Amino acid sequence: MSLEHLVKDALSLEYDTRAESDIRIKVVGIGGAGSNSIDRLSRQKIKAEMIAINTDKAHFSIVNAHKKVLIGEKLTNGHGTGGDPSLGEQIAQMAAHEVFHVLDGADIIFTLAGLGGGTGSGAGPIITEVAKETGALVVSIVTMPFKPEGKRRWSIAEQSIEKFRGSANTVIVLDNNRLLEYAPKLPVKKAFGVMDYLVGDIIKNLAETVTLPSMMNIDFSDLKAIMRNGGTSTILYGEGNYYTPQDAVMDTLNNPLMDIDYRGASGALIHITGGTEMTLQTVYRIAEGITSGIRDDAEVKIGARVDGNYTKKLKITTILTGVHTPYMPNRNAEVYQDSGKISDLISFVA
Repeated sequence: MSLEHLVKDALSLEYDTRAESDIRIKVVGIGGAGSNSIDRLSRQKIKAEMIAINTDKAHFSIVNAHKKVLIGEKLTNGHGTGGDPSLGEQIAQMAAHEVFHVLDGADIIFTLAGLGGGTGSGAGPIITEVAKETGALVVSIVTMPFKPEGKRRWSIAEQSIEKFRGSANTVIVLDNNRLLEYAPKLPVKKAFGVMDYLVGDIIKNLAETVTLPSMMNIDFSDLKAIMRNGGTSTILYGEGNYYTPQDAVMDTLNNPLMDIDYRGASGALIHITGGTEMTLQTVYRIAEGITSGIRDDAEVKIGARVDGNYTKKLKITTILTGVHTPYMPNRNAEVYQDSGKISDLISFVA
């Protein structure tokens, strides 16, 4: 049989797509900021169980969540930790058994915390460690404080990131100060809403990558292989026109709210969604553009899904592990000393 006839016969077949996966996801907000995130995320229709854990009983009255777990009531009388991370750590250790039973049964657990205070910074890493003990893949998404809040809160936040890295499989760091640069005139509530929308987008896109049917499949085992010991990671998201894939690559690599350097990343998981016109060459070129600036020996996994809602459009979700962040300058991947310019990385499709 000639190659021409082989291709013709192959194209005449109709392939069944796999059913939607039943991966179980829990999202856990820790402390005041984490619980506020859970409240806002509950409006984004994410297929996950939303859980808020806090020491402040009164704060729960304004939080919408599937489960609310009050910890440390005997030590704080239902109030906060007063910004004391050591107290937050002690409380979480005392509540570890209760927290384990709340978190058990998930395949992926996201722990969310705003850093610089007592509960998020102190209890957060302990609760994250408990989450990991359930056997789930644990991704921590933490937010740095605003610099005007003072050096003490910033120092607490930096120390807490180190502890989160020791507890989670991978940590994604968001910076509120970058939000100020891009949306300085937004009211506070709406500004935090933008950050939480990004968090929700991260969770939703990562979940869809491993749960929805794909032609080039990325499954849960691939996700675990990339993120199991990912260190500091970032999840990038971009969209573009099918005819100009370089714009989609640029949109993906230009993430305004994460202060990271992806050059030298040790792992990449790339998932591309497009319409029925999407070709294998398009997938290859996009993956080449995303990975051209990372380590040559990085572990890379690529998936692609055809979706009728993306006719003439492309959506790219990328997880990069082992990236560099200035908040932990001594514990991250080697930073490559090339130009690192986006224009250099996408020249292959220009």
